[in-house]
Amino acid sequence: MIIEIKDGVIKNTSIKTDIYSQIEKGTMAKVNAIVVHQTGSSGSESAYSSYKSGQNGAHFLIEKDGTVVQTVRIRQNLP
Repeated sequence: MIIEIKDGVIKNTSIKTDIYSQIEKGTMAKVNAIVVHQTGSSGSESAYSSYKSGQNGAHFLIEKDGTVVQTVRIRQNLP
């Protein structure tokens, strides 16, 4: 599989793009870790609500149906 990244966004039909620029906190010089986290909520809507408010975020969110959503551009820091 070839993955194209343009302006920090992965261009691939298997990844949905829904960028929340309000949680992007400047350029990340390097990747220090990959964190996989499970929320305690019953669905993704509470995560999206939190992203919209700028409180916290993640580069990618995997929804219950397996849909992968990119929510922050690659190389951007998060809160």
